[in-house]
Amino acid sequence: MAAAAAVRHRTVEANGISMHVAEAGPGSGTAPAVLFVHGFPELWYSWRHQMGHLAARGYRCVAPDLRGYGGTTAPPEHTSYTIFHLVGDLVALLDALELPQVFVVGHDWGAIVSWNLCLLRPDRVRALVNLSVAFMPRRPAEKPLDYFRGAYGDDYYVCRFQEPGVEKELASLDLKRFFKLALIVQTTGSSAMSIKKMRANNREVTLPPWLSEEDISYVASVYAKTGFAGGINYYRCFDLNWELMAPWTGAKVLVPTKFIVGDGDLAYHLPGVKSYIHKGRLKKDVPMLEEVVVIKGAGHFIQQERAQEISDHIYNYIKKFNTGVSSPKSSRL
Repeated sequence: MAAAAAVRHRTVEANGISMHVAEAGPGSGTAPAVLFVHGFPELWYSWRHQMGHLAARGYRCVAPDLRGYGGTTAPPEHTSYTIFHLVGDLVALLDALELPQVFVVGHDWGAIVSWNLCLLRPDRVRALVNLSVAFMPRRPAEKPLDYFRGAYGDDYYVCRFQEPGVEKELASLDLKRFFKLALIVQTTGSSAMSIKKMRANNREVTLPPWLSEEDISYVASVYAKTGFAGGINYYRCFDLNWELMAPWTGAKVLVPTKFIVGDGDLAYHLPGVKSYIHKGRLKKDVPMLEEVVVIKGAGHFIQQERAQEISDHIYNYIKKFNTGVSSPKSSRL
């Protein structure tokens, strides 16, 4: 794990749980901080490249394992994974680290949590860079699971994840092979994250240049200890979150934002998502959206697949917010 060599690890008590936190760059003081929020099935480790890139440019990088993942507490009940728990964890973490305001970078479920952090506590976020998953405004007439079932049927992984015992099915797979298949996936629709298809797939998996056997071994070794229940519980809260977020129907995300997605990303191909992003509705819900970047040929795990490109996008965006970090050329918002 050469890319993670400069990373420091510690445990932080926040919001009633113990959070494993990886950090890089300045440990305290006046350096601006960047909070990295990972998705499923990931860990803090997904941000190793961006942490190194930004730490070298004077930013304090903070990447927790989220509730239910890695070295962080994993409550057994799915009702302990609502969006209020997840956002509350991040706010409490920032309080524990004495960070009144941070830049936020999210991916996948981490993007969902980050959108909601900005919706609920915009005062804690200087600017947002979200990857892969666009803002999902609450639709009063349709619950999320009804949307997914209508689009792809009951075999779609989001629907399958509602079933008791599916976490044991995942844990019973050859984990190295699972992560190889999961991280390079570019299929969409009902084939995405299909346990049945993964079991039936006997072909040899050739890793792309951006993913090493060492990377796979690290993530697989952590999940071998923790299992998948924590991450799957996020999906089991989709409809519960829909109920709880009723007071925020129509609320807007009022934080300066950049959104990046790969054109091969399964989340980009969900019904209605492209038109939502490109025909003005995302901008309506996120009025301070400054830029949308679609990266050709890129899949879902874009911060690893296009590590340098994503690192540059993040840095070039957040450096515009004059924060005392030296850069070759300063610019204003």
